Amino acid sequence: MTHCGTALRPENTPVERAVPGSDDDKLARAVARGDTDAWDRFFDRYSAWAYRFAYHHLDRSHADAEDLCADILMTAARSLHRFDARRGTLDLWVLGLARHRLARFCRRRRRDLPLIPEILDAEESESGPSTDDLLEAMVTRDAVNRALASLPERQARALVGKYVEGYTVEELARLLGATPKAVESLLSRARAAFRTTLRGILGGESP
Repeated sequence: MTHCGTALRPENTPVERAVPGSDDDKLARAVARGDTDAWDRFFDRYSAWAYRFAYHHLDRSHADAEDLCADILMTAARSLHRFDARRGTLDLWVLGLARHRLARFCRRRRRDLPLIPEILDAEESESGPSTDDLLEAMVTRDAVNRALASLPERQARALVGKYVEGYTVEELARLLGATPKAVESLLSRARAAFRTTLRGILGGESP
């Protein structure tokens, strides 16, 4: 089996729903039947993404990322018979499965699920207190989740995609059906809104 940490970038299909008989549907069905060629195609398509997803979420630990990457891919192989093309693309199905396996991985290893300090880091003021100090002293998981939940759906989706799921701006552009420039603008507005909302949740303290 190829190493999970390959530097190849993942393929990304459009976010619209797949349909029965589509390439996604055929690939999932072939893997579920035990077709080794189909498994190779699936692995080539998602191995780099799965490793990057794991590495980004697990404090950039190569060993933990390898473990979670393998868990995501093998669980996907065993579960592809459940894929329903009418509910969405294979990309989105794999993403949902990866989130589930990440949560399970963190629970089993008594780890906290990661927050998203990069959102704050992206616009940290040189004259203000450090983001690390803010996070350590004041930001709780609940506050971050509440701030995200209060944002417009597209802004929240962009922030989570960029800073939690590890997508590049170009990949987000394809997933959101926008240009990279539009995504950068969306992220800038979303970060500003996130910081303002978080400040309000924390009782007026300024990040």
